[in-house]
Amino acid sequence: MATKYLPSDLSTIFDMSGKTAVVFGGAGGLGNAIARGLAAFGANVVISSRGEEKLKEGVKAIEKDAKGGKITYKAADAGKVEEIEAVKDFAVKEFGSVEILVCSQGFNRKHDIVEFDMADWDAMFETNVTSVFNCMRIFGTYMKKEAKYGKICIVTSVRDQIATFPGGGNAGYCMTKGALTAMLKQGATELAPEVTVNGIGPTVTLTPMMESIVPKEAQEKSIPADHPLGRMAKPEDIIGAAVYLCSDASCYHTGQVLYPDGGLLCKG
Repeated sequence: MATKYLPSDLSTIFDMSGKTAVVFGGAGGLGNAIARGLAAFGANVVISSRGEEKLKEGVKAIEKDAKGGKITYKAADAGKVEEIEAVKDFAVKEFGSVEILVCSQGFNRKHDIVEFDMADWDAMFETNVTSVFNCMRIFGTYMKKEAKYGKICIVTSVRDQIATFPGGGNAGYCMTKGALTAMLKQGATELAPEVTVNGIGPTVTLTPMMESIVPKEAQEKSIPADHPLGRMAKPEDIIGAAVYLCSDASCYHTGQVLYPDGGLLCKG
């Protein structure tokens, strides 16, 4: 049954013991950080992505923070509906039910609008938008009709609200993230009241992938200077928002995006 009100024991509102979370993109920097946070509050966690070796490494990282739940993985291509279904079926068989879904899959290919490679455009929308929609649709249907309870959290971006300037080739990225925010708002209305659907909109974050491509000067000077809090974000900076949105603490919170952005949006 959907959680309609906070429990009388307020010390338990973040407790996810006995609940199971599936995290797509759970081997990556942001997805793995979220999975670590959910495990730290007691959830069973299934992480999924295409690369099995990275998933094995991701499980080990999560297990260090786990408090009572079991951590495992299921390799899958979220671009294929049948593989999303297989992840759901695996999690239900393994743990009996799934109450939490996190979608953290996505990538960016940079082109200016006037010379955008349309093959890259299609690939970005397929991964960043369509695969997330199918995850929300498949798991949301299960949660609404069978579990009668669910928390869906979609990783979008602060760039769903503001453009990059100078452009920097981020037209496709910004548009896919804007689509995700529209998607989660509509999902929130259609999957209610059993399921809440919310998002996290981080700023540029120093994941292992970004650390290898963002120049050191930008990491230490220009990016921190752009944010009122004066530093570049780390993956751990999104954990608090994720734990809130995936726990009963957010029982009256749906169709919203939380922005762990170091104050970037304050600047307009």
